[in-house]
Amino acid sequence: MIHLLPLVAAVAVAGASFVVGRSADPRISRARAVGALLAVAVALAVATILVAAAGVAHRPLPAFGLQWELACPDWHAAAPFVYLLVGVLAVALAPAASHPPRTLGDVLRLIAVSTAFVAFESALPLVALWALSVVLLARGLGRVDSGLRRAFLRYQLPGLAFAAVGAGLIAAGRAAEGAVCWLVAIFSREAIAPFHGWLPLVAGRAPLGLLAAFVGPQLGVHAHLALVADAVPHAAAHAFAWAGGVTAVLGAAIGLAQSEARAAIAWIVVSQTGLVAFGLENSSDVGRTGAVLTWQVSAIAVTGFLMTAAALEARRGALSLREPGGSFARTPRMATSFLFLGFASVGLPLTLGFVAEDLLVQGSVDEFPALVFCLLLATALNGINVLRCFFTLFSGKRDHIGEQDLGVRERLALTLAMALLLLGGVFPRAFVPPPARNAGGAPAHDGQPHGGAGAGHGQQGSQR
Repeated sequence: MIHLLPLVAAVAVAGASFVVGRSADPRISRARAVGALLAVAVALAVATILVAAAGVAHRPLPAFGLQWELACPDWHAAAPFVYLLVGVLAVALAPAASHPPRTLGDVLRLIAVSTAFVAFESALPLVALWALSVVLLARGLGRVDSGLRRAFLRYQLPGLAFAAVGAGLIAAGRAAEGAVCWLVAIFSREAIAPFHGWLPLVAGRAPLGLLAAFVGPQLGVHAHLALVADAVPHAAAHAFAWAGGVTAVLGAAIGLAQSEARAAIAWIVVSQTGLVAFGLENSSDVGRTGAVLTWQVSAIAVTGFLMTAAALEARRGALSLREPGGSFARTPRMATSFLFLGFASVGLPLTLGFVAEDLLVQGSVDEFPALVFCLLLATALNGINVLRCFFTLFSGKRDHIGEQDLGVRERLALTLAMALLLLGGVFPRAFVPPPARNAGGAPAHDGQPHGGAGAGHGQQGSQR
């Protein structure tokens, strides 16, 4: 099944990326990028409401020998809007010095690829879009450091090869083997241990807006749910869950030992991707819903957290955590945004992230009791890391080197993200997605073990 509205939105963002990339002034380029993303998001929202009111949102539309429908159903209905907001945050807070117009154009193209990704549920288009996103980030990294690009590709190209092999196996009717290949690809894409090394390396030297546009959407989550959720063999599913849990604790623990803000935040990102990976292998609807919500919350919160650090770095230079070096009174809006989005990223109370991780714990406690302890430990360590970064970067000095607080465009983008996360924490029912559905339309796993009755659906990932 192909979903038309997110595909049209992706084409619109891709078209805007070429206009943005050709601007002479980085500030004009950034304004155009933010305006284009917001315009596409509003148009997509209006179109989604209209087709839902007309009752045609999920009516099949056969054309060109393919099955189409207008809007995304169920668990990934919110994904295009989440990705567009990720794009807004990535460009609105992108420092002009490190994000020239060409880089901003690449950010928009990565968001376009991610938005198009959720329009498909079959393996071959997903592999093609996956490869395109890797090429886009590799090209952007090459402008910074060719060695950094080679290091990134050493991790990503084998994962891409496994995804392609997995797509071929699924097409040949060998769903279980294809699902295992896709899991290996997702390990590499989502920086799950032991394939996590590329993310801290890239985060240390790359333009953070470019990294946020690649990492924030977590395309491996959609690929997992759309293609292989019910075809993964039981042993492989539990191994994947354990790898996710270990990655969550490992990332949180290593993050506490970092002396640079970029590295500390990068390890928080690694930890959060591990939590999402752990949740994907839940057999319960509650746990799977928690994983989907954690995926969407992390996309917004982690991107905002990362880009607030980028905005501070642009004003102050390299951010060290060796000793306190900031002044809260001089940059109160930036400090508040940094702390709130950091808390939302790691699932602390009063945010939608807390709701997501609470669902993850409730749905996992019976199936993975030991790993639930890993989840709680990772959350606690990440919370300590966020507070450590906050107090070091925004306290300790009376004097001030003259950095400005958030500008209007930065403030509006962060306010939009924080309002969604705060409202979600206060009124969670309005934000919790329906349970992920398998190919037959029933809730994913439906209480059955991996590789059981639902496994046959994995051979037909392109059908709803």
